[in-house]
Amino acid sequence: MQHEIRFKEIQYTGRNIYGLSRRLVMAIFLIVAHFYSTADENLEGALLILGLLLILGSVILWFIPNYHILLTNQVLVLKPSYGKEIRLPLEYIEKATVVRYSKYHFNNIVFNVLDEDEYKYYAEGSKALLLNLKAGNTFRIGCKRADELLLKIEEIKKLS
Repeated sequence: MQHEIRFKEIQYTGRNIYGLSRRLVMAIFLIVAHFYSTADENLEGALLILGLLLILGSVILWFIPNYHILLTNQVLVLKPSYGKEIRLPLEYIEKATVVRYSKYHFNNIVFNVLDEDEYKYYAEGSKALLLNLKAGNTFRIGCKRADELLLKIEEIKKLS
């Protein structure tokens, strides 16, 4: 069973706290502006409609996956909804640790971004799996269940 999935996590676009808070603040501002606007302006509910559309868009984005994290017996796969998947063979992983993704609470969604000699992947969650490869590359993978992913990787590496 070489391709048995040992770990699977889906990172969703709309559940990122940074994007969600921006959309909700704009929606609240538009709805409040609608109720405080005067009747002689030609808006006629446009601010209310825009605010409600932002809220509806946030609800729709809540269910749209950004990327999948899959772990099999041989490889860790980062599979985006669009674009090319990243495959990291487990034998190339030299060291794996669980860290905080960032010192900030609000983070943008990133996939395969090289920043400060580190490849970053993030959509939601506060923890990350920091992988150091034998070739010298470093990957920081934002994950909701980073501890569980680390345990599965260590378990598979011990068996092989």
